[in-house]
Amino acid sequence: MLSAEGVRIKDLDSANGTFLNERPVREATAIPGDIVRLGSSILEVRDPSVTRATEGVEMHDSSTVESVIMRRIEPSSLEWLSSAAEGSSVELALLQRAQRHLSTLHRVSEMLAGGRDLQRLTDATLRAILEVLPADRTAIVLRREDPLSGALEVLAARSRATSAEPFTVSRTLVSDVIAKGVSVFAHDASTDARFAEGQSIIGQHVRSVMCVPLRTTDEVLGALYVDSLSGVGRFSEPDLELLAAIGNQAGVAMHRVRLMGELERLLLDTIRAIAATVDARDGYTHRHSERVAALGGRLARELGMTDEERETVELSGLLHDVGKIAVPDSILNKPGRLTAEEFVEMQKHPVHGARILENIQSPTVKAVLPGVQYHHEKWDGSGYPEGLQGETIPLLGRLLGVADFFDALTSARSYRGAMDPIDAIRLIETGAGTHFDPTIVAAAVRLFARGLLVIETLPSEIRAAAPVRLVE
Repeated sequence: MLSAEGVRIKDLDSANGTFLNERPVREATAIPGDIVRLGSSILEVRDPSVTRATEGVEMHDSSTVESVIMRRIEPSSLEWLSSAAEGSSVELALLQRAQRHLSTLHRVSEMLAGGRDLQRLTDATLRAILEVLPADRTAIVLRREDPLSGALEVLAARSRATSAEPFTVSRTLVSDVIAKGVSVFAHDASTDARFAEGQSIIGQHVRSVMCVPLRTTDEVLGALYVDSLSGVGRFSEPDLELLAAIGNQAGVAMHRVRLMGELERLLLDTIRAIAATVDARDGYTHRHSERVAALGGRLARELGMTDEERETVELSGLLHDVGKIAVPDSILNKPGRLTAEEFVEMQKHPVHGARILENIQSPTVKAVLPGVQYHHEKWDGSGYPEGLQGETIPLLGRLLGVADFFDALTSARSYRGAMDPIDAIRLIETGAGTHFDPTIVAAAVRLFARGLLVIETLPSEIRAAAPVRLVE
């Protein structure tokens, strides 16, 4: 309503409220220069007698500019917003909110862009949410592979509390957000009719709740959930907009990681097929590559290597004999000992293997090459193919050398039976400092003493269950 004093504003019990210069109002008068926000719509009050035109604008040739400003710009700092706010107290709140919003999204985008596995990606997402929003708890819930089943799983969760309190998420709320692709927000969940039946809301005394979709360009993967236990009204509508933007970024990043994971699994399945083909050519080394991979993984863990390094060791163990594809069957399956000439041909298999794998343009495969090429080198320099000595032999080659030797000794061959594991570990101990790296030998001896060096059955992967439950 227009009056002599300005524009008269009255809120008619709207769901989102009316704000004048970011202050909630029921009734107020706005003057030229004021900002009125109705939900997500922003209006500026202007004087109709003042016109805005572009007449008189001229373009100047860049050669007439005498000074050039050169500086390093940090994209996440958004200093232009800070400087723009200095001259206008009216727009200060809006500009500060925009600066926080854009800075947060830029930082989250940088974190998510570098994520290559789902665990690190989800951890970065939840950590960012707790840093920028006044939330007590947050969780990522994904749909299972078959979207028609409606099954959900809590992928990851974080809480500000250090105690291991139960943390449950409303299945009804999350399912509704995923099915409809809409964001949900409640100032006071305890009095909101939508959550009246929710055990996870009422039972845990949740006060404020937000839940937004995890989107890709063409589907909803799941939902981002946050809540507050410490008070009503902890979240605002701008917080919901920020969380929804993070959900969009995280959804795209997770979809990318899933696709990468599918390609990685395809590659690993191909590698296992290659390893099985090599082992099948030699009836006396059935599943030898798998056992060497398992032994190598145990040695890596005993040596304190990271999970990523251990995975590289295991993959290299699977592929360490792939070069035997190029060895003639007459040599590979000869029932007796090899002649000197035949042994020379057999000694070429590490180089053959490295050359075969070099054709695969994958960082994962590139990382295993030292183990494939150098697992027959010896500490004293008497090994092959290059006669490397001591620590000039790559660690991967030194480690697989011990694993390969132990399994070879304890497996039956056409010209001898399997050696007793006790005799095999003693032989390896004798070779410390001559054939093998003494540090790796010591790790093998410790594993043997604990009964972990002999592979009875090949281990299967076990995934831990998520520590958060979904309830109605």
